[in-house]
Amino acid sequence: MRKISLLFLLIIFLFAGCSKAPTNDGVHNPVIGFSQSGTESSWRKAHTKSIKTELKKNDYEVLYRNAFMNQEQQLQDVRTFISYKVDLIIIAPLQEAGWDNVLRAAKKAHIPVIIVDRHIDTADQTLFLTHIGPSFKAEGNRAGLYATNYFAEKKLDSIDILELVGLPGTSPSKLRHDGFRETISRDSRMKITSTLVGNYTRNKAYDVVNKYLQTHKNKSFNILYSHSDEMTLGALSALKENHIKPGRNIVVITIDGQENIIKKLANGEVNCVVECNPDVGWYVVNAINRHFSGHQLAHEIYISETTFSESNIDKIPTRNY
Repeated sequence: MRKISLLFLLIIFLFAGCSKAPTNDGVHNPVIGFSQSGTESSWRKAHTKSIKTELKKNDYEVLYRNAFMNQEQQLQDVRTFISYKVDLIIIAPLQEAGWDNVLRAAKKAHIPVIIVDRHIDTADQTLFLTHIGPSFKAEGNRAGLYATNYFAEKKLDSIDILELVGLPGTSPSKLRHDGFRETISRDSRMKITSTLVGNYTRNKAYDVVNKYLQTHKNKSFNILYSHSDEMTLGALSALKENHIKPGRNIVVITIDGQENIIKKLANGEVNCVVECNPDVGWYVVNAINRHFSGHQLAHEIYISETTFSESNIDKIPTRNY
């Protein structure tokens, strides 16, 4: 383990929201740099809390930085961790591309890296130890399965789908789309007729859906498939303002599983919620412990997730986000 002076660590911890101060005898616990992409949703805040909580429970010192949806800031945050000579870096990347140079710098400094949540796009898979997070394609598959099952017995010649995607250039946007399209292809009536970009935020989703409805007043659709709950909440407001009853006039399928969207499921405004589990802290810390113990990690670690609808609404566990 690298040793950093007591004064230097105290300064770092003061401004980085550290987990605890180093011991007086000069012996320090491993220092983990955690770079989070943003705070755009309750899901993201729960994701951050899960990782930080588990790290602290396992006596790791935590240097935390939040990029607030800015790619250049996040790259700089990781460079800061490298200059601090932390023992390991966790990155929840905002974008897939652009990571090779900073990850090469971490590798040159002998600092291992774990990627969480979204993937990164690199030809050199040795630049990080493992990726820990959801199977985004499987989430899309589950959303598509609900759609095909829902309409299986309904006598419709065509089933039009409005898709609301998140940030372009991110693995959730691509894989949730691919998984959904792969599954709905089993029903030739189903077509994604329009795709809107909501950037994973409520306000942006409201704006694009409202504009779409205002400019396509004579064009109806059967399904709203949204890649995140925050975007779904914005879309629901736009639908209702345009006199469309979500969950009744159209089927609403969303991904995440926030408490506020589960309430919408209970009152019938949402038909299906595909869970994207933010509670990855245990998986992350287990991987870190195994790495420091000399064990080799699987290069891809998926977390468990499920699907909620009216059929199992009474069995949904309490949401903490």
